[in-house]
Amino acid sequence: MNGTPELLYEDTPPSAAGLVAAVVAFLIIGDLLLGFFIPEILGIMAVTAVFEAALFYFIVPRKYQVMSDRLRIRLGGPIKMDMPFSTIKEARPGKGTEAWVYWGLRLATSSRGVVEIIRRGGGLDAVISPRDRETFLEQLNLAMAAAGGGLKTTTIRLN
Repeated sequence: MNGTPELLYEDTPPSAAGLVAAVVAFLIIGDLLLGFFIPEILGIMAVTAVFEAALFYFIVPRKYQVMSDRLRIRLGGPIKMDMPFSTIKEARPGKGTEAWVYWGLRLATSSRGVVEIIRRGGGLDAVISPRDRETFLEQLNLAMAAAGGGLKTTTIRLN
């Protein structure tokens, strides 16, 4: 390896396109209606609508990647979030409700297959929703062990 982390495993979140489209449409329609009812702020509301659409584009996760030294969450466009293994204390199955109500980063697109990432050292904890939770946790555990980390993961059997 030449200093570049190697991709070991990749998973995608369940599609949230319908939900995201509905939320964005609701916000944009609300902005524009308010702008039409109060013509003085129409320009501001149009800019707000464009900003909200761009914000959703850039913050909805596209991929969860287990690298040789970190967990990478690819968001929209060139945006990514890296969690070095040294900052991860534990990864465990989460509750479905944590996808919507959670004190930390909510990067889950579904309430099914939620994984909670507990951080150490003051980093924000996060919830994600890979399609295959069990395999994701296994691969994360293997990568942490190979990197010399002591990640504690909890897996569940869905039989």
